[in-house]
Amino acid sequence: MTMLLCVGLALWLFVWAWEKLDRPDLAHWWRTVPIWIWATAAAIWGCTFILRAIRLRQEWQWKRHINLRTALHVVLLHNSAALLMPLRSGELGYPLLVRKVFDASWPESLRSLLWLRFQDAVVLGFLALLFWPFAPPVAAVLIAAPVLIALLASRQHLEKLVLACRGRVEWFGFLWHGRGRPSGWLLSLANWLLKIAVVAFLLQFILQESISLGLQASVSAALGGEIAALLPIQGPASLGTYETGVWLFSGLPLEQAPLVGMAALLVHLFCLGVSLLLALIVAAVDGPAFWRAPNEKNRADPIQN
Repeated sequence: MTMLLCVGLALWLFVWAWEKLDRPDLAHWWRTVPIWIWATAAAIWGCTFILRAIRLRQEWQWKRHINLRTALHVVLLHNSAALLMPLRSGELGYPLLVRKVFDASWPESLRSLLWLRFQDAVVLGFLALLFWPFAPPVAAVLIAAPVLIALLASRQHLEKLVLACRGRVEWFGFLWHGRGRPSGWLLSLANWLLKIAVVAFLLQFILQESISLGLQASVSAALGGEIAALLPIQGPASLGTYETGVWLFSGLPLEQAPLVGMAALLVHLFCLGVSLLLALIVAAVDGPAFWRAPNEKNRADPIQN
């Protein structure tokens, strides 16, 4: 029932947006991009979910070993819920799914979610400092400080810092939740690099006839969209928020904002379509097996990759 509601919401959102768009311009831009570029972009975008599935397996390997197919199912369902539900409420799908798959407790699930989102925010912050030329030094310090604390400080020092700030240690358990799995940082970095590369290339290709968007500007614009999509308060699928972030980080003047926003919307809809299509395919192919009880699944599939 939840899946049907999400699909219905997605279709309604698509129909509403389709009525408001300048469809001739979008159709023209769609045709200017060769089909092989769209196919390559879709394949690379799909690889990002494989990286996230590998990170999920490593995140929970201490609890239960699962195959990559099941991990991919969890990642795609969680991503679809986060995209379709407003105000990031779909993030609650993560603890529900990991409790089902890994038999985790609520505190374990929430700490894991906070840790993964913390990793993603830190990686995006570092990339913004590298590629956005307008980042002030204050922002660099604010981003670098928690990174150094999270990566270099020992758990003992972290606990002392929390207590010195009159906090409770258990509130910040996510800060050392994944400290024994450093490969998660590399997987997060690879995921974001691939996503940003896809968006940056498509933006540059689509706008090449209208705006001279250099490599640094296109990468910065892609970063802006992804950072805006992580904001806690936004509409379904980050529509509007994403496009605004693309323009703000591109550094282009205000009069070019509508053009950049339309191009960003086309790329955004393409990425959303690929993500939701992959989720529907996996749900259709692997749905019955995934929703079986864990004990039944283990008896039916005793050997896991």
